[in-house]
Amino acid sequence: MEKRQKRKKNMIFLLLMLAVLLGAAVFFELIRNISRNRMTDFSEGWTVSFHGQEYPGTDLDHFRFTGGVKKGDLISLKNSLPKDMPDGYAIIFPLQLSAISVDVNGKIVYGYGSKEYAAGQMVGSAVHLIRLPDGCQGGSVSIVIKVGDNGAFSYIPKIMLDETSWGFEDYLNSNIYPVVVSISLVMAGVVFLIISMFLALRGQDWERLNQTGILFFVVGCWNIYEIQAIQLFSMDYHWNTFGRYFFGLLSVLPVLRIISSAHKNKKAENVIIQKAVINSLQLLIAVIVGLSVYNVIHICNVRYVYEVIAIVCMIIVAVVEWKDNDRKEAHSTARFRELIACFLFVGIEAVRFLTNSIFNFHVQEFQHSFLLYGTVFLAMMMIGSYNYELYESYVKKAEEQSLKHIAYTDGLTGLLNRSFCKDRMEELDCSEKDYHMISFDVDGLKKINDSKGHLAGDKLLTTFADILLQCFSDVGNVIRPGGDEFLVISDDAAKQELLSRLGWLDSLEKNAERALGFPVRAAYGMAGRNEVLGHTTEEVYFLADQRMYEMKMKNKEKSA
Repeated sequence: MEKRQKRKKNMIFLLLMLAVLLGAAVFFELIRNISRNRMTDFSEGWTVSFHGQEYPGTDLDHFRFTGGVKKGDLISLKNSLPKDMPDGYAIIFPLQLSAISVDVNGKIVYGYGSKEYAAGQMVGSAVHLIRLPDGCQGGSVSIVIKVGDNGAFSYIPKIMLDETSWGFEDYLNSNIYPVVVSISLVMAGVVFLIISMFLALRGQDWERLNQTGILFFVVGCWNIYEIQAIQLFSMDYHWNTFGRYFFGLLSVLPVLRIISSAHKNKKAENVIIQKAVINSLQLLIAVIVGLSVYNVIHICNVRYVYEVIAIVCMIIVAVVEWKDNDRKEAHSTARFRELIACFLFVGIEAVRFLTNSIFNFHVQEFQHSFLLYGTVFLAMMMIGSYNYELYESYVKKAEEQSLKHIAYTDGLTGLLNRSFCKDRMEELDCSEKDYHMISFDVDGLKKINDSKGHLAGDKLLTTFADILLQCFSDVGNVIRPGGDEFLVISDDAAKQELLSRLGWLDSLEKNAERALGFPVRAAYGMAGRNEVLGHTTEEVYFLADQRMYEMKMKNKEKSA
């Protein structure tokens, strides 16, 4: 019945989650369609001039630069503005690593990148929003592009018309899915990093969750720069573009660390290889970033070489990790499936990039990297496997604690037993803490066993154990080493406090005696660490035992 109810609750939760996701998808699709309907495609009818050749009546969706573009190439685009276009409109034009100049009816209305190009700096990529003058309907528009770096682009992106006040928001809304996913990854990364800090403070396994959080954060930031959503906060196109490539470089490191953490019991030489690979890649990133900041190189020019090196590093780390796993079980582990998913999405992204570069598919979803969605998929796999590993570790820990409890528990009284006593004494011998021991010996156990039976003797022992727990459980360990012997070890209470509790014990013994109908008494002796020269638990226990026997002898003399 409980299993059925639990299954029902899980199903309801799953349906609610699906409903929320479906509702969010409908809402985002509505926003995207509103923005797309407001924008007008302005990609047809252009005259393209490149390398001394003109291509009139060109649809930019189908135009390609044979052999690509090189630094310094000039590209001229000319067209006539729509006659029915209202005032207050703008051209929206995403452009990669190039300077741009726009004139309308012979007058320059927009320019970017010429100073950066002349200074030898990297010309930033951006979504350019070019406000058109009022009354320019039907007039001429000319866009001149100066390529800032080799291979900056292989085709001209879509040119759109939109209201100036809505232009950039509509551009982002038309790409709302990668925007939302990127922001979600950044937020999830921050949450994971905070959780990993708390786990580290508690001494729990935190490294994998930490690297997962870094991966989410870095990939999310990289895609925010990639789709130019960063322009909501910064209009410095040079540093926006630098941030895009910087986070792209960093994204490989957490992946390598996650792969290398899959198997903890690795051979020393394999650990050295993995650390050497990761540290070498970190050094390479530091060199690239340093040279780029001082404008010795442009960070965009090394991306392909770095990507090849990064993939080689991933393969080396993965192969070393694979060698350390059990061949029979490795293929079925969650870590191995994550590794396969990682390489699969890298392969898919490579195919997407090459295909899009060659065939120029002007499909909105095909323009953005699939690695963003691959990271989300990998994230879901990793969260699932991490939760499973966490569950297994808690189960294992609970089992260990249960076995430890059984191993340390006296079967009759439920108190701690001789095994615990031995381990606790060894622990105290290794510390400098002050402590006291109180040794007890229950009076008359043999007499009760002989006259009233062993069940009555057991009742005497369990009753006395309960009295000790009442008096001392909050200030120390209550132990039954065996037979009619009991011991209290306290490092949390002063001698005076323990003496007052021994007085309380005497009154509880009298109450128990009236309830049971036979004597419940024990002789005891107390000794502290500072009372013996050697400061060892064995000496303290011996002294407490001596004092207990002295009290026992006095009690016998009184009763005689």
